[in-house]
Amino acid sequence: MSLTLDLFLGKVTAVVLGIMQDGGLPHAGCRCPRCAAAFADPTQAEYAACLAIIDGRPTDSGDDNVTVTLLDATPDIKFQLNMLADLLPHPTRAARLRPPDAIFLTHAHMGHIGGLPQLGPEAMDAHGLPLYASAGVMGVLGKTAVWQPFLQNIKPVILQDGQPVRLGDGLTITPIAVPHRDEWGAGTFAFRVQGPTHSLLYLPDIDSWDAWPQAWNVLSAVDVALVDASFYSTEELNGRTPVAHPLVNDTLTRFANLPTQLLLTHLNHTNPLLAGDGTVGNVAYGGQLIEL
Repeated sequence: MSLTLDLFLGKVTAVVLGIMQDGGLPHAGCRCPRCAAAFADPTQAEYAACLAIIDGRPTDSGDDNVTVTLLDATPDIKFQLNMLADLLPHPTRAARLRPPDAIFLTHAHMGHIGGLPQLGPEAMDAHGLPLYASAGVMGVLGKTAVWQPFLQNIKPVILQDGQPVRLGDGLTITPIAVPHRDEWGAGTFAFRVQGPTHSLLYLPDIDSWDAWPQAWNVLSAVDVALVDASFYSTEELNGRTPVAHPLVNDTLTRFANLPTQLLLTHLNHTNPLLAGDGTVGNVAYGGQLIEL
């Protein structure tokens, strides 16, 4: 799927670039019917959860200067950037894309940082790319030798909980700390995106709603909330120890009266919502546009 430039000119838009849990669809090592079908037919594949914020408004000089900001860098980043190919022309090389203008990381789990090496010297060779993350996440990356080729050429920017980052006129991203499995003490952020006319919350991972008492207030204060929908029920775990994510039915029941459009993202490959039978109508989808 490729999204054309004309869809974004003159406004600010969020684009859903993926809706899957870290491993995507198909899932490595899985031969369930859904994954087997996606291995056999790439059109049935789905990318790991990611959101792009596109500012297509003209500059003060009147030039079209589209900026592309990614929320997370997934293992599927090369496909996700290709979805935005019309927005990322390289200034001097017609057969190449330029990197995005910035990347914000929610946390340091594989599905959210696994695409960073694709921006290093072995692949896209990005230089001066602003990478926004918590001090903890930046520390995890900095202490690991495998990340050094990429980190040498980027511009790290430390995020502070609750402190907005201005991307443009009337456009900010504010990190909000949420509880999520934290092996390295690096923390996890959700991102509140405030656009010129609408607001959005991007929250792909959280342990439980009970562990975050401010959930209702934060979600009800935005127009659209994309939230963790990893598992529909514990039956998907096939006897494994329960994984710390809220179940879909619990989320829908808890927020049934929320004055916000609720969209479900970060689905595990076992999630029956992927069958698309229409029983739950608010599942996000790749290529979905949300005007901000």
